[in-house]
Amino acid sequence: MSDALEMVDRLGRAFLARDVEAALACFVPDDDITYVGSEAGESATGREEVRALLAGLFARDEAYTWQATSATVHSLPGAAFVIAEADGAEHAPGGAVEPFPYRVTGLLSRRSSGAWLWRAVQGSEPVS
Repeated sequence: MSDALEMVDRLGRAFLARDVEAALACFVPDDDITYVGSEAGESATGREEVRALLAGLFARDEAYTWQATSATVHSLPGAAFVIAEADGAEHAPGGAVEPFPYRVTGLLSRRSSGAWLWRAVQGSEPVS
């Protein structure tokens, strides 16, 4: 499902841009959303908690992004569960870019418009 890969990448682009509103626009518009990052303490449920967590992440010196390389998608009526492997990148203030493996897992919800949006998403860094 290419829509799932696009949603993984869309969230990665919002992270690189450090754009809280663009990241939140990747989620369903109601309050029943969750974001969990790869580090301890990076977990939030509810729109305002997710907004606060993202604002904190985006205030760091480094910017992060990822791009999906493959995905397993389990389709359900009106939803899809996604497990995507991705190429992650940490962008340092001086311009250095450090690549790392990344994985994005989550639940997408199909809107009445046909668009897919995240209900819950988790990022993790697989250990080699």
